[in-house]
Amino acid sequence: MCLILFGFQPNSQFKLVVAANRDEFYARPSRASGYWPEQPELLAGKDLEMGGTWLGITRNGRFSAVTNFRETPPTSVPPRSRGDLTTNFLLGNMTPAAYLAKVDARATEYRAFNLLVGDGDSLYYYCNRQGVVQRLEPGIYGLSNELLDCDWPKVRAGREQLAALLQSDYDEAALFKLLSEPGSGDEPWSAKFIASPEYGTCAATVLTVDPCGRVSFRERNFSAGGSPTTEESFQFAIENAPTAV
Repeated sequence: MCLILFGFQPNSQFKLVVAANRDEFYARPSRASGYWPEQPELLAGKDLEMGGTWLGITRNGRFSAVTNFRETPPTSVPPRSRGDLTTNFLLGNMTPAAYLAKVDARATEYRAFNLLVGDGDSLYYYCNRQGVVQRLEPGIYGLSNELLDCDWPKVRAGREQLAALLQSDYDEAALFKLLSEPGSGDEPWSAKFIASPEYGTCAATVLTVDPCGRVSFRERNFSAGGSPTTEESFQFAIENAPTAV
């Protein structure tokens, strides 16, 4: 039950703010976020089972993230990996709209997903269970394992909390605190942060891009039961970004 809370051009301080939790089986092999040795322009984590990523950004400002869509698994599993949806956009040069049109044409070849793709100037959303390519307006959004801005409590509350934080002085620690909130005892899967013996939040990521193209990317990683393991931190300037607001 992943969670991506994000602001696209939410204020004069940022072009993009992302606070995201990746939830997965702890036993699934993955690599913590970093610049890929095989693709050094890409900063992302890597799913070592299928080779794709769940969230990443490139040195030229391309951003993408994906979540699974909650539904009964199909009888016949489609052939393509959802992690390729993000990776192929990040490493390509198609516009977000053109890329999603291509994805839409092959939507049945993937299990259900939500996908965000952006090029620094625009941000788009697509779900293959809805089949609509949507250009997002500036604002605050929440995405989990249902449609964008669904009424799930952690999505609704997370959007409100992110909006409140962005109305005051930016505080990275507050965003990580938001991502670490547990659920109630009766509804543990409604939590922003999930911790269990086999499945839970494996990575919490806070990403910001300012109007001058300065990127801050920080990730905290966790093992079984929510035990913290490593923390990764990166800063870089987007290539060919403006030097002044």
